[in-house]
Amino acid sequence: MLKLSTAQRLGVLLALIAIMASTRMSHFGTASLLPDASLAVFLLGGLMLGRTCGFTVLMLAAFGIDVYSAQTATEVGWCFTPAYVGLIPTYGALWLTGIALAQRQRFTKPLIAFPVSLLAVGLAFVIANAFWFSMSGQFTSMGAMEFSLRVARYFPPYLGSAMLYLAPALVAAAFWQKSRTVTG
Repeated sequence: MLKLSTAQRLGVLLALIAIMASTRMSHFGTASLLPDASLAVFLLGGLMLGRTCGFTVLMLAAFGIDVYSAQTATEVGWCFTPAYVGLIPTYGALWLTGIALAQRQRFTKPLIAFPVSLLAVGLAFVIANAFWFSMSGQFTSMGAMEFSLRVARYFPPYLGSAMLYLAPALVAAAFWQKSRTVTG
């Protein structure tokens, strides 16, 4: 975990909530909406905040945003099935990856940070879709292989949306940390 003051931690938490709230309306983005930053938010939260309390607050914020969005957007309401609980391990995997990157400042090493982040987003994709397939009630007549083949087309934009936020954030965090090391 990064060494941040309480005020800095609160600022980071509020910024992550604001980013999530402003992007959670569209998975992959549209001409008028940015893609969802939630995957990046949880990995960066683990990196910068590290504690369970931050994870809990971000999970509650995500749920609150989804409840609010479900009032007006039918596709968000469609996601409220028993499979929604799968977001906990999905985002938890990303959070734990952030914590792992923070240990021994691995996030400052691009040859570690970027592949690990890509793998974490891939794992999140698998977890989320496994829960969606098994618990949403939407796929009772479809086999797991057919489902996997159908959702595979969503993996590139899922990965791309997350890395759109993660790549510059990881670079910025590495520069910030290195500047603190040089001046401190």
